[in-house]
Amino acid sequence: MMMRGVNRDRIFLEETDFIKFEKILKSVVTPSQVDDEESVASCKLHAYCLMPNHVHLLLEELKDDVATVMKRIGIAYVSYFNKHYDRTGPLFEDRFKSEPVGDVGYFVTLLRYIHQNPVEASIVKSPDYYRWSSWHEYAFDGTIPHGLCAMTVPFSGMSSQELKRMVTSVNAAYAKSRVGLNEEHLSDAAAKEKLQSLCRGGMTVDDVKLMPTKEKIRFLAAALLSGMGMRQLSRVAGVDFNEVRRAKYMLEKKR
Repeated sequence: MMMRGVNRDRIFLEETDFIKFEKILKSVVTPSQVDDEESVASCKLHAYCLMPNHVHLLLEELKDDVATVMKRIGIAYVSYFNKHYDRTGPLFEDRFKSEPVGDVGYFVTLLRYIHQNPVEASIVKSPDYYRWSSWHEYAFDGTIPHGLCAMTVPFSGMSSQELKRMVTSVNAAYAKSRVGLNEEHLSDAAAKEKLQSLCRGGMTVDDVKLMPTKEKIRFLAAALLSGMGMRQLSRVAGVDFNEVRRAKYMLEKKR
């Protein structure tokens, strides 16, 4: 899930704002105590990153659905922010952005993507140096005594230690080779021609989206290795961007 400031305005202006948002997150991912009985938390948090003008969250529904959780977080933070800075009106864009996660590969890819956001924005050179994310819960075992993240994979029996090793190794591979992130300065027509050169057996670019899933992911991986950017590849091949992400994850996994 992503929450973005209206007009891409900053939603965190000082350190206390980041601290407040983390406290709000804790309130929805930690079971509350009611009449000496512990209730179920609203959701599980698997990763987060608080950027100057937007927030990335990887959530798993428990007691409440995602829309309810995001509304609760939004109302609490906007109430604090408006009072603190003596302002009125909305702070976030009308609708948060979300997409479902259905397999371990994509789950780990999202963990990598979320934690690399500050690097992509040129705020830091490594997620190690960014304070306002869950990266330290994964990378520095034992130094975060009261972390917010569940350290589990919803559809896997993977242990928390295995998950941490996988996440940190994927990030290390990414740091060495950022496959598909730097868009070549190609027109879509030139990119389509380049993609066609990878096709075999009379296949055309228009056939890519009709390929069986595994074959399609391998083809997209080859296109990424040729230097094509992820978003342009998705657009030119007519495939869902999540499939390009899966191809990129497959390449990182092999490195």
